[in-house]
Amino acid sequence: MKFLDLKKHIIERKLKPCYLVTGDDAFMMKKATEMFAKLAGNYSDLNVTRYKNDASLTEVVSSLNSLPFLADYRIVFLENYIAKLDLIKDYLESPNPTSILVIVGSVTSNLSPIIAKIETVDCNRLDEAYLTNWVGGKINKGGCETTREAAALIVNYCNRDMNRISSEVDKLVSYCNGKTVTAEIVDALVSPDLEFKVFELGEAIANKKNDSAIKLIDKMLQNNNAPVMVFGLIFQHFRRLLYISLNPQSDTLASDLKVKEYAVKMAMKQATKYSPKRLKTIVDKLNALDTTIKGNSTYAKTAITAFVCETVLIG
Repeated sequence: MKFLDLKKHIIERKLKPCYLVTGDDAFMMKKATEMFAKLAGNYSDLNVTRYKNDASLTEVVSSLNSLPFLADYRIVFLENYIAKLDLIKDYLESPNPTSILVIVGSVTSNLSPIIAKIETVDCNRLDEAYLTNWVGGKINKGGCETTREAAALIVNYCNRDMNRISSEVDKLVSYCNGKTVTAEIVDALVSPDLEFKVFELGEAIANKKNDSAIKLIDKMLQNNNAPVMVFGLIFQHFRRLLYISLNPQSDTLASDLKVKEYAVKMAMKQATKYSPKRLKTIVDKLNALDTTIKGNSTYAKTAITAFVCETVLIG
C-alpha cells in the first residue's frame, strides 16, 4: 500500500501481523513508524520494542509472543535486518494476533521467504502535484499565503524530499511572517538540490540557452560541491537520457536504470528535446572528459565549464 493509505488502513483496524516500511523518503518512513507505534497506546515504553540489524531473532519472536500491557497491540520494530529470517517465517505461520512486526529498511533478498506474508508500506517520494498541494496547505496553516508556482518551486528545489520540504516551508513561513511566500522569495532563500540543478542544466542545454547554462554550472561549482562530483552527476544524467532516447518504448526503464518511476518520467520528457545523435555526441564528449578529469582533477572545474559552453552549440 502507499504511505497515503496507511492512516486509513490503521483507523479501520485492517491490520496484518507483519509490515515492511520501505522507500526513499526518510520523512514518510518516520511518520509511518510513528503511526504504528501509536497502536501501543499510552504505555509505549512497555509495548514498543525496537531491534537493530544485529538483533537476536529468538528475542524478536519472544517479544512478538508476549501480550501487550493495557493496550490492544504490542509493536515490534526490526530495522535494516539483512540476515536470514527463518524464525520469523516460522512465527508468521501462526502469529500472535495482539502483536505487529514492522520491518523497516530496504527490500533485500532475505525477505523473499516471507514477502508473501507481509504488507508493504511504500514510502517512496510522492508526486509533484500532491506535494505542491501539501506545501500550499502547510503554508496556509502557518498563517501565510502562497502561489502554486512558489509551492511547486519548493517541491522541485527540494527534489521532492518531504523532510527537507517541511524544514524549508517552516523557514519560509517564519521569514514571511503572515505575508505571501512568492517564487522570488523561494528562489532567494531555498538552495536547489544538486540533482535538480543538473536537470535544469539539461533543459538549458537542450534549448541552447548558453547564458542560463553557464549561470547554472557556475552555481553548481561554487556551492562547496566538488567538481568531480558535479561532473559525475552530469555524466550520469546524459547517459540516462541517451539510454531512454534509444529505448523509448521500454517498460523496464526504471529497473534498468535503477531509478524511481518519477525520475524516468522527468528524464523521458527531457530526452524528447534532444535527438539520439546529439545525445550520443554529448555522452562521447563526457566519456573523453572523464578520462581527462581522472588524470588531472585540478583541471575539472575549467573542463566542465568548457564542456557546457561547447555542448550548447552541438546540433
